[in-house]
Amino acid sequence: MSDIRTQQSIWQNGLVLGFMAAFLWGTHSVIVRFLTNDLGGMQIAVSRLFIAALAIYGLLRVLNVPVSVRWRDRYFQLAVLSTVINYILFHIGLEHTGAVNAMVLENTAPFFVLVFLYFFAETPVTRTDVLATGLAILGVFLTVFQDFQGGGEPLFGDILEIGAGLSWAVFLIASSRAMRNSKSTGERLNFLFGIFLCSGLLLLPFAALSMQVPTATDLVFLILLGVLPTALAYYLWYEAAARVSTLTATLMFAASVVFTFINAAIFLGAAITPIAATGAVLIVIAVFLTTKKQT
Repeated sequence: MSDIRTQQSIWQNGLVLGFMAAFLWGTHSVIVRFLTNDLGGMQIAVSRLFIAALAIYGLLRVLNVPVSVRWRDRYFQLAVLSTVINYILFHIGLEHTGAVNAMVLENTAPFFVLVFLYFFAETPVTRTDVLATGLAILGVFLTVFQDFQGGGEPLFGDILEIGAGLSWAVFLIASSRAMRNSKSTGERLNFLFGIFLCSGLLLLPFAALSMQVPTATDLVFLILLGVLPTALAYYLWYEAAARVSTLTATLMFAASVVFTFINAAIFLGAAITPIAATGAVLIVIAVFLTTKKQT
């Protein structure tokens, strides 16, 4: 009985950490809103990665944990590669389709995670898992339904955003599996530090094509972006991923959409419609459905 209670406490802590990460991810769009007038999307993305790497490095030093990245770990290599591909596809796709389309299509990642788990990881997929994934994707769509719009070359852009969702699914699976195999916070921090640093270096040439000099205000928001919805959010999500299933961890990422429109309402004055509220409820229900068999 004590073992069961301990296990329940572990995944409950994982849920709390995951929703904390989702809340911080939800600040991303609000912060970026103050940067896009001056800086290009790829420059913002690379800057946040380097700032996040620096923040994680500082945390490692404070905790007196040596920097030790397992460069040859297959999960680490998959996470880095999928991060780079995701950033490229997402930002190029954003130039050809609407921002809302991009958000919805990238959040098809839970569907691809389910497919990968079933066909390639030989993981049992239940009807509850399928239902939870469907509810999450429907919830994401409903939260942005009011602003759904296309532009430019929507078909080409949408295809790229689906590719971004596919690559993000690979990142989520690789990271979740690595975290479930990890044994300490220091190990998880080193994994995250390596991802931020390597991804930033690989994406730097793309950012260099449209480099602009940031203002003092831009630097403040870049630091906030790198520390809150990047370094801290991913660290909390990694701690959550070490405690819950891969699918639960994936749907927690989708939950960031809920907090995105909540933060937009608080800080930008955006309206929360009944349809968006319904979508938020569906996403939260989806997360808890995946924990049913754990309880």
